[in-house]
Formats: sequence, structure tokens, C-alpha cells
Amino acid sequence: MKKILLLFAVLFSLGMTAQNQKVKYVNLKWAYDFQDKTNEYRLNTALKQKMEELGYTVYFDNEMPQEVRLDPCVEYVGDLSRGKGSLSTELTFVLKDCKGNIVFNNSGVSRLKKHNKSYMDALQNIFKYSTIGRLKIN
Repeated sequence: MKKILLLFAVLFSLGMTAQNQKVKYVNLKWAYDFQDKTNEYRLNTALKQKMEELGYTVYFDNEMPQEVRLDPCVEYVGDLSRGKGSLSTELTFVLKDCKGNIVFNNSGVSRLKKHNKSYMDALQNIFKYSTIGRLKIN
């Protein structure tokens, strides 16, 4: 019960800090540090789809648009990391602005046993009660 309350406290206390920035792009990686191969468990493409549903133009680290090259402050850089836990899968998604400030930080946990399902469940839980939809898009 304490873990559930702590999770909800984290969900509501963390979120966005830079509401006034107008950012249109999100830069994601094809493979994060905890992944052995590109787009393992289809996390990267699922994360891209979720961010596009929120209205962002998403690109992977090897496809930088010209507008971002001219002004790096029109993008957020997304990072996905895995927490340590033997009985659960915990993912944390962080968005940073061009100055390195964290504008969104949220975690999702899953207790499913199969890796492909648990990673997707944890990713969905990141966005379930989050405030990311309130970030302003250009």
C-alpha cells in the first residue's frame, strides 16, 4: 500500500516545470542504455507513437530536422531508463529542454512476468496519470 501511495505522490509531484516554452519536436533514441538491440520490445516505436498522439513531431537521433539544427531550443530530448527491481519492471521517462532542464519526469511500473508485455505495460503506466499533455506545443 505504501508503494502505491508513493507512486501516486511521484506521479503528481513530478511533471512539468517549463510550461511557457513552446516546443514542437521530441528527439528519441533508437536504443537506450538498458536495451541490447535497437527498438527492443518495440519500446522506442511505442514511445514515439505516444508522443505523436500528444501532438509532438518525433524523430530518432539520426534524423534531425533542419529547424532543430537552426534552433535547438524547439526540441525536447527524451530519455528512457530502467529501474532496478527483481519482481517488477520500472521505466522512467525524462524530457529535457535545450538547457538541460527537466520538463517532464515520470515512472511506470509493471508486475507482469513476460518481458515484452511488462515493458509495454510500464510504458503505458508512465502516461496514465501524467501531466505531459499540458506541455505547450508550438
